[in-house]
Amino acid sequence: MSVLMTSVPVAQVRKWGGASASGALSYAAARVARIVLQREPMASEALSWTTLYSCQGEAVRGRAELALHMLARPELAELDVKERLLRAYNAVFDRYDTSQPADMPYWRSQVTAGRELPALVRQELVPLYETGYRSSPCAAPALARSPLFVVRDASGLPLVFTVGANRSLYMFRRTPFGRWSQTDLSGMLPLNQPGKVQALDVQQAPDGTIALALAVAPWASGGGPTLHVAVGIPNHLDEAAWVEAMRGLAPRHVPEMQDDVTRISFGLLQSGAVPMVLVTAAKTWYFNAAMEGPLSAWEEQEGVDSLASAIGSYRVPGAWRLSDTPCGRTLRFNSFSRAASWGIAIDYQGLPRRASSLHLAPSNVPNVPDVFVAGESIVVYRGGQSVPQPVANIGGACVVWSESSPVGEYLAYGDGAGGLWLVCRKQGGHWGMPVPIATTLVMAALMAAPNHGGVHAIGVTPGGALAWLRFNADGAQVGAEEITQAAVWDDEAQDVQRAARVARSVA
Repeated sequence: MSVLMTSVPVAQVRKWGGASASGALSYAAARVARIVLQREPMASEALSWTTLYSCQGEAVRGRAELALHMLARPELAELDVKERLLRAYNAVFDRYDTSQPADMPYWRSQVTAGRELPALVRQELVPLYETGYRSSPCAAPALARSPLFVVRDASGLPLVFTVGANRSLYMFRRTPFGRWSQTDLSGMLPLNQPGKVQALDVQQAPDGTIALALAVAPWASGGGPTLHVAVGIPNHLDEAAWVEAMRGLAPRHVPEMQDDVTRISFGLLQSGAVPMVLVTAAKTWYFNAAMEGPLSAWEEQEGVDSLASAIGSYRVPGAWRLSDTPCGRTLRFNSFSRAASWGIAIDYQGLPRRASSLHLAPSNVPNVPDVFVAGESIVVYRGGQSVPQPVANIGGACVVWSESSPVGEYLAYGDGAGGLWLVCRKQGGHWGMPVPIATTLVMAALMAAPNHGGVHAIGVTPGGALAWLRFNADGAQVGAEEITQAAVWDDEAQDVQRAARVARSVA
């Protein structure tokens, strides 16, 4: 059974790592509200607050005036002067952190001596910010439109990976005490290899182990990027074990790559399959993540216009290509030339009209994936079948995620207009109606909830908070929790700290 819906493609679905656009928009006034009011703006507040912010000549003055306006609201009437000062300070410095900055005792002494808070903000804090002064970290470790990934730990809880404003890799883990830890993983790479993350991918294999790949550019000028790749990382590691794993993550030598890496991504991880990695800089290469060896150049097929592609294994490693050919639109799997002494070519029949995207998912057939294809409808080719099964009659969609659990099967697609939709199917049942999901988030990464059924969504709110939303199998939200963040040093301050570390190690 399929469902009937109509939609018109509007734009390409926006993705940031494992996260996709989910409907909400981030804006500066929402960020100030999150810092000062510690909540997201309501729809009736967004316009007036954005107008007040925009009337100021500079962003820092917009944050300062809006913060003072919010501090005068009745809902904050019971805040003492110390808390008001802290929230105003954090708003000026665009700092979302519950800890106190290092210079807060001085500013408290100014208020205690009788200095009025509005005057202190406008005449002292704003000019100080404009000088570039920072007493404590102010940058965000997770932000909208930056790569974000979520996998499942050994307890079935989300394990979150983000690239912060300072281009460092951070991991958020829910501890046994119910709190969230934040760990700088890229900072744990070997001392002679520190740098800024250019590209990242984090995936989970069917056995629960984690695969991680990142391209790191030197923080100092000179030298090409290095690749760090690991597969089979246990998902039960705590923070200390992750730090040790990163310290032992030796760089992969790729002398042919001197340009910035714009993409690094695993092929579909399947039981018994070779873990393949695709990396793009000036050119595109692929390689086996489980062994050292040279990179192989990605070759486009001659005489065809490729619309979408994906790498993985159909018995042997290869690539799926959705292409326009003189004979029409085709989907074909071709094994890589070095994958086997014989070539494998698989053609898929019955493509939906105007097919434009494809998505691979593990299947019940070992080393052969399910292939989802979206066009004027969404269909799935199960295992080695070449004839599709219908999923949903929805046009203009792009499948971005799917996962199966003992409870059922879940699929998410972007509608091209910035929305994210969920389609569910109970085991042995039919696909249900698409429902919007995570509409309060700017972007969301999804994972199935094997313990209770339904779906977890990890994403960033318009105000910049990192949130964990829980949905049941019908797509209704049943829970929400903020993942606490600690501000981090920005690029410039981090470079100074790393230079000092290197100097101390040499001495």
